[in-house]
Amino acid sequence: MQAEQLADFTWAFDVVHPDAERRRAAIERERGYQDDWARLHSWSRIVRPRVGDDAERPDPRLVAEHDQTEAAMRDVHARMFAAPIWHYLAAETAQERAPFARFAVLFLRWETDFPLEWADHARSWPAKRQILRTLAADGPTVETHAELLGLLAAAIGREHRCEDLGYLKVARTLHEPTVRMIIESAERSLDGLVRLRAGYLRWALDNPAAPVTPASWRRWLRG
Repeated sequence: MQAEQLADFTWAFDVVHPDAERRRAAIERERGYQDDWARLHSWSRIVRPRVGDDAERPDPRLVAEHDQTEAAMRDVHARMFAAPIWHYLAAETAQERAPFARFAVLFLRWETDFPLEWADHARSWPAKRQILRTLAADGPTVETHAELLGLLAAAIGREHRCEDLGYLKVARTLHEPTVRMIIESAERSLDGLVRLRAGYLRWALDNPAAPVTPASWRRWLRG
């Protein structure tokens, strides 16, 4: 996928649109792609053994049909919500990833703003973990910095979700005065767990070389 092809994915941002109808339309479009891919994949699994290396004198018509099915699967996959995210994670350098970063952040926004819809149509904890790791390694782009600050504030202030610890690593790459404002606000929360997470984030900023892991979180709690 080339960066210029991302113009075809403007529909994807409607999964976080405040208008429920806009979200529904985007989700239906994604569901259609997922259903098409699943149907093609099922047929490919039926045909593949009959045209593979172990097949004796495979029917050329089946070979052609298999090739067409595989091409159709690639085409459908290239249209799915996950396509630019996959390219973001597969790229070898930060420069190659940069054009796709806003779609990686969109994945996180969808989980943050509409967790039930995200869970039904896009949930992948490994993808969330890898996206946060990659964002922490690369740092924000101009397009993603403000959204990442908002996502960090949401993660600190809500009930803990799987892989949320990764946001603390991302926080080290963001505008530090703003991150510390987020911490100060969270430390005034009536929720004790929110205050604890804010304190741990403060510690992570004050100790930039320290690992941010479940083990260090437990040590910090004991300390």
